[in-house]
Amino acid sequence: MDDPRDHHVVPQFFLRNFAIDEAHTKVTTLAKEGAVAVWMERSIKSIGYERDFYVHMQGNRPISVETDINRTVETPISRSDTWAKIVAGRSADLDQTDRPILYSLVRHLEARTPHYLQTSAELAAMAADASSEMEFTQDEREMYATLRANPEVAKLMFNAMALRSFADDYDRSLIQVARSPIPLRTSTTPVLPAPAPAHAAMHLPLPGMVPFQRVLAVDPHTLIQVVVGDFDGAFVNGEMPIELAHGFNRNVAGQFAHFPKVRHMICGRDRLVEDMTWAPFELAADTPAKMIFKRRSAQATVSEGPKA
Repeated sequence: MDDPRDHHVVPQFFLRNFAIDEAHTKVTTLAKEGAVAVWMERSIKSIGYERDFYVHMQGNRPISVETDINRTVETPISRSDTWAKIVAGRSADLDQTDRPILYSLVRHLEARTPHYLQTSAELAAMAADASSEMEFTQDEREMYATLRANPEVAKLMFNAMALRSFADDYDRSLIQVARSPIPLRTSTTPVLPAPAPAHAAMHLPLPGMVPFQRVLAVDPHTLIQVVVGDFDGAFVNGEMPIELAHGFNRNVAGQFAHFPKVRHMICGRDRLVEDMTWAPFELAADTPAKMIFKRRSAQATVSEGPKA
């Protein structure tokens, strides 16, 4: 296998939109290191990757789809007119013609991360638990039983999902562009679920699902919101109230603190101490170049150790 082995789970072309230098090579991130989180400047190349992440086995042969992801999904998106508008700071010009790329970007970045893979494994485990509060159909239980018995099949299915362009229902779903008056945060699990008002047109395929939307900050001042369902291709582009922007940023901090697979939060210093204190962490050290936070509860679930 001659393909690259350090697989970026969030594309570098995406992270460059949050760069702090003219060369677009560096970002400031808060990274979990055990029970400690450290904020500092980091190279974009040094974050958001895992070794051989997009590899599954075919017999005794490792198959990598990392290059295919770059060729069939990342490159077309990064070279699109839609992405050019975003990079140029012209999010106010995003319109109906940009729906396919925006939809594909949100769905793709959601489905290719370690957090998504872990969530799938947790669903499979719940399907085997008779006491689980989540209801599963018999077909779903049989499917998850197959995946538990065949981990390589599960990884193959995950890699196939990471290769999808998600072109099947963009023309029906609701897509909103919300332009923020303050810098927005993101993470190496960039697409987050957020509550949404219940609507009969929503597509909620799994048992027990509550109404939600997928949200993605594509640059420090632009949030893309996707509600999958039959909304006749509705599209909205408008300004975001500052209170909503602050709420989104706190939600990113909460997801970073709670989920082990969310390795880095890409953010500036603004309100970081306040939101991490809520998360709950305590500020242990603060210099212009670095901040160190310590989790208050020693028993809380934390990162599995330092990774990119």
